[in-house]
Amino acid sequence: MTSSSNNILHKRLDEIPPVPPPVSTNMVMVSSPATSIHKGLSSNDSFDDFEQVKNKKKQKRKRRPAASTHSSAVVVSPPVIPTDPVIVMPVSQNLGQQVHASQVMHGPQQISITNESTRYAQTRYPFPPFSIRFNTGKVSSNHVKEGLIDYCKKEHQMEINIMNCRLANGSSNNGYDILVFVSNASSFSFLLDQNHWPNVFNNETYTFPYFPSIPPQLSLLVKNVDLHLDFNEFCLDVKTRYPQIKNVIRMKNKFQNNIKLVKLEFTSSKVREELLNERKIIIDYVAYDIEEYLAPANVLICSKCMGIGHFKKQCTQVKDTCHTCGDLVEDLKLHNCSKIEKCIHCGQNHKSNSLKCQVVKSFRAELTRKLLSSNNRSNSSVTNTSNNYGNLNFTYNKSNFPELLAPQLIQSNSMIIKLDDLLEKMSEVNAHLSNLKLKYDKFEQFMMEKNESDSMVKDNLNLLSKQSSELKNGVTQHSLLIQRHDNIFVKLIIPMFEDLFGLISKQNQDRKGNPLDADLKLKLERYLIQMKKAKEGKHFSS
Repeated sequence: MTSSSNNILHKRLDEIPPVPPPVSTNMVMVSSPATSIHKGLSSNDSFDDFEQVKNKKKQKRKRRPAASTHSSAVVVSPPVIPTDPVIVMPVSQNLGQQVHASQVMHGPQQISITNESTRYAQTRYPFPPFSIRFNTGKVSSNHVKEGLIDYCKKEHQMEINIMNCRLANGSSNNGYDILVFVSNASSFSFLLDQNHWPNVFNNETYTFPYFPSIPPQLSLLVKNVDLHLDFNEFCLDVKTRYPQIKNVIRMKNKFQNNIKLVKLEFTSSKVREELLNERKIIIDYVAYDIEEYLAPANVLICSKCMGIGHFKKQCTQVKDTCHTCGDLVEDLKLHNCSKIEKCIHCGQNHKSNSLKCQVVKSFRAELTRKLLSSNNRSNSSVTNTSNNYGNLNFTYNKSNFPELLAPQLIQSNSMIIKLDDLLEKMSEVNAHLSNLKLKYDKFEQFMMEKNESDSMVKDNLNLLSKQSSELKNGVTQHSLLIQRHDNIFVKLIIPMFEDLFGLISKQNQDRKGNPLDADLKLKLERYLIQMKKAKEGKHFSS
């Protein structure tokens, strides 16, 4: 190979775009419009590759060679490498054997990634299913599949690819749910519009109990979005410029703090591919770099023995393992758990299927590396067969292109454990501070209500004091009037009546001094006695 051809070759190799940097698994989705179909880490027989199906399908699958299951799998977006420190932990080859805490401090060993864990991480179906609900069970899954394909082809001239269509395991007596799985992003984005669905299937009406969440294949990440800008205005500008964007989500780290990454969820695969090819998006006259959103890999954990890398139906352990305390029991329903969390993998105080377990983290990191490497090898093989770099003729010499050294894994187990303990303590402190803040808010609210109550009591006391002073003034005036009336009666009216009664008594006597009317004389004497008592303030009877 000549020097000029070598230079051209190196130049062409440099032009190949690098692998996008991994997105941190610490990021979480905020205000997500829908939840994922797969919940939890434990294996679920209704969604694994070993679920019960019809006998005909079982026989067909047995006749297929083992390699065909992998060749027919749909390639999905590769998962990202976790940014957490990686500690390689040994994973037991025995499906029922547990990994104890004493193995954590040993030297690094090779982790065995099973085919089941790889298939589970890629998921059996790369896109979440569409769910339609019928009132009766007259419509089969084949009716739905064939009817949907024919309707989209005739009415909308759209070829949709349906990977599978089956009855949901959670269907109840009130309705029959049928799940529709598609195999590519264009079919998924097309079916997101309800107007693209037929009104009936086999003359039976249906409803949508819920719509699936937007998958990573229809998502992008916007980088370096300022934390101080008005995010609501930013969302409005994005949706105004690109109506095909359904959700704009600010990403957060594991401490629930906002970061400079923003996730865009699309309803159109075409618009998403155009923006991904341009590698930039312009919002409010500002150009932002964008890259593909890569979802984290799912870890397969057996729900019977809590072992990593196999399904429950493959488990050889006789007894069940409690995921909280780690005890071996005959029946989990009859198990009286102590509620003391202890991981069977590392011996720390967390559940055995927790993501913060170092063994699970190591398995997840190794699984992610395997998925990324397999995806890169498939892409490179396709590129080499389709592109010949023009008319250049060259031969590949392995000595000219030595393999890169494997990345050195962090082996400082004690330091990592201390950092994890520090992070856990910081999260506990954060929780305590949050509780204190809530208590302070409640106390502040109580003080505000108390101040309002005190002001009301003070106003009432002022009003009572004012009314008391007014009442005191009224009593004084009444006492003056009573005293005035007493003076009138004592000094004027009573003496006048005494003189009048004396005059009448004189007129009631004859010449000899005898009374003419004895009754009148008695009455006048009684009146004079009563007026005398009244003047002296004594009680008298009428």
